[in-house]
Amino acid sequence: MLALTKELTQAMSDRRLKVFHTVARLLSFTKAAEALHMTQPAVTFQVRQLEEYFNTRLFDRTHNKVNLTPAGERVSEFAERIFDLYAEMENTVHDLTGEISGALTVGASTTIAEYMLPALLGEFKNRYPDINLRLKVSNSEGIVSMVEHNVIDLGVVESPVSNKNLIVEVCHDDQLVVVAAPDHDLVKRGGKVKPSDIIKYPFVSREEGSGTRDVIMRYLTEEKVNPAELNFSLELGSPESIKGAVEAGMGITIISRSIIGKELKLNTLCELQLDPPLSRPFSFVRQRQKFRVTVMEKLLEFAQSYFKNNG
Repeated sequence: MLALTKELTQAMSDRRLKVFHTVARLLSFTKAAEALHMTQPAVTFQVRQLEEYFNTRLFDRTHNKVNLTPAGERVSEFAERIFDLYAEMENTVHDLTGEISGALTVGASTTIAEYMLPALLGEFKNRYPDINLRLKVSNSEGIVSMVEHNVIDLGVVESPVSNKNLIVEVCHDDQLVVVAAPDHDLVKRGGKVKPSDIIKYPFVSREEGSGTRDVIMRYLTEEKVNPAELNFSLELGSPESIKGAVEAGMGITIISRSIIGKELKLNTLCELQLDPPLSRPFSFVRQRQKFRVTVMEKLLEFAQSYFKNNG
């Protein structure tokens, strides 16, 4: 009996349960492999080992869909409790010893990941060298989905989040401006730009699902301008490509003022203020936890202080 208990404890604490738990949350072997930084065959192998251990199927795999069997649902429930207790134990010990260590996977939308997070995470890593950080980049829609499916621990996005089951905390207010090439008619005219002016010129836009694009569409709608009237000249996937297209005279855009400092100094782009002005919140997004996660709390505290001190 003792030997059986020891074997069960070992089975529950090893990687097989972690892999199973990830597949159960995502209901996808492919997505689980990506989240765990493993190959898909390796994920399948670990799950099959656990199924052999219990001598029952934990997943139904039919018509390209993955669903938990009744046994799989029970194992998933226990796995959730096991990992919650393990994390709570780890945090409690860290609180007692004062040691701040662990791992955290952060996801950020493109603008934030390229222009704001590198310096923030660099300073955070210098202060807490024993914390291992991973960064995943996607558009805002993708980041929220990663948080919902527990692929990442913490997301930073640039558009509103509709899922009421997630905790959303505003960390920074970002100003958006109209950007054009120096010889553009709007620049020559000078003054502020009305929303109705935007639809008169070719417009370079981010792709659908981008937080920046969502904010612009909402702004135009609120100002009684139909977004469908925008004259899209290009739809691009990154701020750098958008800036390059505007510099090349492909159109105007609306973009974060925080990412055009170099171009303004070099006079390759010009900024124009919107009337009324447009700003958006950058927000932290995370799952509701049953216990306080020390590493995440430290990053949240640090980030709030960082944004306050760096505008």
